[in-house]
Amino acid sequence: MQSIYRVRPIGDIYVPVAIRSTVSDGASIKFFDSSDLSQPNRIFNHLKRDGLALVLGRVEQIQQLTDYLQRKRRELSDVGNRQQKRGRALDKRSSKSERVTAVDPLQRVMVLADATGKLQLDPVPDLPFLIELIGESAAANGEYPFMLPLAKLDRIQTALSNAFQPEGFSIPIVASDNVLPPQSQETATLFRQGLENLPRPSGLLDLGCGSGLLSIMAARLFPQAQIIATDIMPEATATTKINLQKQELQNRVEVCQGDLFQNLKGQTFDVIIFNAPWVVARVRSRAEIPTNDEKQQTITCFFEQVDRHLAPQGHLLLGYADHSGEKAINRLTDLINQAGYKIGQLYKARVATHRSKKRRENIMVYDLVRSDDNE
Repeated sequence: MQSIYRVRPIGDIYVPVAIRSTVSDGASIKFFDSSDLSQPNRIFNHLKRDGLALVLGRVEQIQQLTDYLQRKRRELSDVGNRQQKRGRALDKRSSKSERVTAVDPLQRVMVLADATGKLQLDPVPDLPFLIELIGESAAANGEYPFMLPLAKLDRIQTALSNAFQPEGFSIPIVASDNVLPPQSQETATLFRQGLENLPRPSGLLDLGCGSGLLSIMAARLFPQAQIIATDIMPEATATTKINLQKQELQNRVEVCQGDLFQNLKGQTFDVIIFNAPWVVARVRSRAEIPTNDEKQQTITCFFEQVDRHLAPQGHLLLGYADHSGEKAINRLTDLINQAGYKIGQLYKARVATHRSKKRRENIMVYDLVRSDDNE
């Protein structure tokens, strides 16, 4: 699948992975400028033909186009229902086209950002680290401008407009699309208790940093510590950087993207924080990556690697929950023992859950140390 696509009159544009298959299927990308936005029917007709529309203009024009397409989506749905009732058979291509458009036409409307991630809209939305917020590694687009679906931009802006106020935070925390929101005050409290009871570290790692809540907490508790935050999801590292800027701590925490310890070769830390995925289930969407761990593969890989990165006499603060039952907790206990660790302290809280068969569950933060330390 090609990553660079030429769109006249703009030139070469980077195509994000999430929409690359659509472009590779032969979808025509057509450019529509501010003057075209006054004729939204032209854009809609292009979308009906399985095309992609790249639009530039004022934000209010884009909103008017959005409203128009949403109205047309409902019209198409009504047309489709009437055709089915009359027993009209649509050919395979027409049926696919109408279904895609009816689901969300904004998935096929693209907006443009320059190579630095600055959106080409008027006024320009304040969205730093945009290439990461859409799920791409930093600088994945190289020297090229890139496009993203209007629907994705809307989801990012909607998510970032929601603010969370954990206890002890005067400035709210935000979480972008697909990033786990810091809604559990109990989890934050347990980690705070664990951190406050540790010897002051010189180096600390926040693994799977998500929104960056724990990195911010650690930076305030240990102002002299060197702190690194990492996450497998680019949208999480972008969110962490956004929250660090809001808290004026961007110079205190280094943020990098990678799978577990992937980009931390040779580095060791006095403290490693890991709020591990606690739902033993298959990941069905990108939003479930922070919570779901099929067959506990992630936590298993973590314990296979962590010993190389924890300094002598170091502490591992591991967050988990008994959401998936006793079997999962027993498996976690086995992993802890097999890796040569023991529980120094256990911080625990019982919280309400929305699961139909289990109204409450336990969340835990384990303070783990090597079994042979201090022996």
